Amino acid sequence: MIVLSKDLILSTRVSAEEKEIIERKALESYRTVSNYLRDCALEKRIVSVKGLDEIAAELRRIGNNINQLTRAVNAGQAYEIDLRRTQGRLGDIWQSLNSLTRAVR
Repeated sequence: MIVLSKDLILSTRVSAEEKEIIERKALESYRTVSNYLRDCALEKRIVSVKGLDEIAAELRRIGNNINQLTRAVNAGQAYEIDLRRTQGRLGDIWQSLNSLTRAVR
């Protein structure tokens, strides 16, 4: 893949409302405003995945649970029921990620 240097500046005028819309859409697509506008101009596919923040938060919570379970196992205090609950939540998140992936394709 050839990497082109981006050393030129292109500026344009927009209304306050347009600026707000562009910034919101860039944020929703997890891009900088520059990357978002460049991708739009070059007709690249822009995908905004709703629910991704919630899934990321849930994955962080599961990670915290796994860390707590690991400490409990090392202290001899973990029970099989705790692991089943975490596995169930992980399965739910996996299904959500699969649904989002299918929606994006």
